[in-house]
Amino acid sequence: MDMSFMTVFDIIIGILGIYLLFIGIKGFKKNEVNAMLITSDELLKCKDVKALSKELMPKTALFGAFCILFGIQGLLNDTGRIAFSKPVNAAFLIAFVVIYVLFSYSLHSAKKKYIQ
Repeated sequence: MDMSFMTVFDIIIGILGIYLLFIGIKGFKKNEVNAMLITSDELLKCKDVKALSKELMPKTALFGAFCILFGIQGLLNDTGRIAFSKPVNAAFLIAFVVIYVLFSYSLHSAKKKYIQ
């Protein structure tokens, strides 16, 4: 396997996605918010951790699932297993950026709403 920079990047994005999916599901089930998203100091100031978890953790899991998909697509493309066309690669990249921006916005909004 060619371990170019982009291949390593794809693997890291995929692993991040697995982690985000895992903490999203776990946090939603246990009504917790992972310290990767909200710091311990911020959680101490949180009005309603359960509501914050219900709002934020499903979005975290969805973002994680897309990171996995993006990592797999990039890995397949960069290793030459499947040669995706430039428009498909561009569409995945644009979708990733849009989903990242939406996730970041929802994280920021949830912090504003629940953390005083």
